[in-house]
Amino acid sequence: MLTAVIVDDEARNIALLSHFLEKYCPQISLVASFSKKKRAISYLRNNKPDILFLDIILDSGSGFDILDNIDYENIRVVMCSAHDEFALKAIRYQVTDYLLKPLEIQDLIFTVEKIEKAITKYKEKQVFDSSHFNAINSALPTINHRIAISERSSVDFVSIDEILCVETHKGTHKSEVVLKHHERREHIIVSKPLLEMEKKLPENIFFRVSRTSIVNIAAIRIIHRNVQYTLTLTNGYRIQIPRTGYKFLISFMEKTYQTII
Repeated sequence: MLTAVIVDDEARNIALLSHFLEKYCPQISLVASFSKKKRAISYLRNNKPDILFLDIILDSGSGFDILDNIDYENIRVVMCSAHDEFALKAIRYQVTDYLLKPLEIQDLIFTVEKIEKAITKYKEKQVFDSSHFNAINSALPTINHRIAISERSSVDFVSIDEILCVETHKGTHKSEVVLKHHERREHIIVSKPLLEMEKKLPENIFFRVSRTSIVNIAAIRIIHRNVQYTLTLTNGYRIQIPRTGYKFLISFMEKTYQTII
């Protein structure tokens, strides 16, 4: 059962969304609802629901003000608004979804199911448990072993330490392997999707930082914390990562390198 909170300055909107969740999303338990920004902030500073359904235009200020005043790293934020002009700003806040009012039931169901799958996958994988962090030290001596990367016309035998990252190739289901150096080649396009490539790579050396990118942790040179979170690799290659990916990566790096000053 997933917990949810609704913040909307109109009681009828809260009632309607509550009804939709109860009728069409039985996996959701609505634990609180608020029409006032200050009360919502006070609650969310001490309670972390799985999902926050957040209106943008509130009694005073906006839903973004609430996000500015709470830690929502582990909360899936779903913006609900009759105004589509805030969509770009919502992207900058890295919200999970943006639903336009009047709410479409199928859109709501799709969003909830997507969040449920993501949370379930995260709990099952438990990438960031202590055994994962401890395993890296024992794995480092084997970092130079090779893997076979199959292309249409050849098979490349690539050392693990040559691979800086693997990303989803834009517009396709293929993967793009970014190399440090490999016979003057910098990229290899592989027909396999990223999920299959992830299974081939040592999980205690390669870190899934986003839905579309896997990074060799030894290749990370800088983690940028500006409007968007970005990694710069040792060859200057840059990768954007989501807010949650940044948080988990920082935790991983702190345990790997003992401390981050």
